[in-house]
Amino acid sequence: MLKDEAYELKVSMPTASGIFDGADVMMNGERVGEVTDVRVEQNTAVVTVDVDDDHAPLHAGTRARISWQSVLGFRALELVPGADSNRELPSGKLIVSTTERVEVDDLLSTLDEPTRQQVQELVGQLSRTLQGGEEDLQETIRTAGPAVEALGEVMRAVGEDGPAIRDLVTRLHAMTRELVARDSRVAQTVNNLGTLTSRTADEQGALREALIELPSTVQAATRTLDDVPNAVKAADPLLRDLRPATRQLPRVARDLRPVLKGLQPTVADLRPMLSSASSLLKLTPGLLDSAHQVLPQATEAVTALGPAVEFLRPYTPELVGWLSNWASLFGDQNSAGNYGRALIFEGATSFNDNPGILPPGIEQSQRPVPGAIVGQPWTDAYGDGMR
Repeated sequence: MLKDEAYELKVSMPTASGIFDGADVMMNGERVGEVTDVRVEQNTAVVTVDVDDDHAPLHAGTRARISWQSVLGFRALELVPGADSNRELPSGKLIVSTTERVEVDDLLSTLDEPTRQQVQELVGQLSRTLQGGEEDLQETIRTAGPAVEALGEVMRAVGEDGPAIRDLVTRLHAMTRELVARDSRVAQTVNNLGTLTSRTADEQGALREALIELPSTVQAATRTLDDVPNAVKAADPLLRDLRPATRQLPRVARDLRPVLKGLQPTVADLRPMLSSASSLLKLTPGLLDSAHQVLPQATEAVTALGPAVEFLRPYTPELVGWLSNWASLFGDQNSAGNYGRALIFEGATSFNDNPGILPPGIEQSQRPVPGAIVGQPWTDAYGDGMR
């Protein structure tokens, strides 16, 4: 590709609603180009973009999606670059995006009237609950991410090592029980082993000279035997400490015998419960099959809503303020029931034919930062400035 030629990519996606010629192309929160053409080919939107030389070429695995650029409806085409180790994509390459954008209105329209009524009541209760605590909620959401991620890693590690841990504890319990049952034999064996290793240690010099001529495997066995006396000496106090505990085991067994007899009626009462549990387990596979059919669709819907939630998160103060104002607007009652109080302002900025000249004392912000409307501007809402 010549240096004066623009690096061009074509993106095929299910829909390009909100994208137009000249729209921004974003990557990692930075503007890297613009849309040069939008057309329809075989019921699929094909968007052509020019990428700046500083960010070209892109690599295989690059994906694209439509993201929200402002709450008023502006959209941008966001590129998610592939790994640098992948092959480079030539200029004019067509990439396919299968991520469908889901609007909040589309989601709400799928709810029936009773559900929307309940959602409205829930939003009203949420507004009253959060009133005055918006900053605390915002700080909680901001700081909860690392803690949740660390907890997820811990639970994942426990889940992966759970069978191994359970097997280790089971084997250790069986070994301890066997040692207690054969305490005297183990003690005698350890004593004999101690005597043997002591005599072996006395003759260690002569044995070492004889073993020099043996294969390397025997020499490795000699090094192992050198460590045996220390291990035996360390085990001997442990076995001595176990003797009082093993002497108490017969008495403990006699004390447990009445308790076990008393448990027999309880075990008999458990039989009806186990029968009911068996009937419940027979119905469980059908429930799991239904959940298996529903969960993938719910996962796709939540995944598609990711860009919307990511954009709307900094606007939490405006959303809570709007909900509070909306609830207070219809909060008054008269003999006929609830009624709404609306305060309508008229001024020089109310005319539609205003040529763009602002009256004295009035300022206009083309792209207000999140939270500015309610006096809580968040200038670093995305971690790298406004997008």
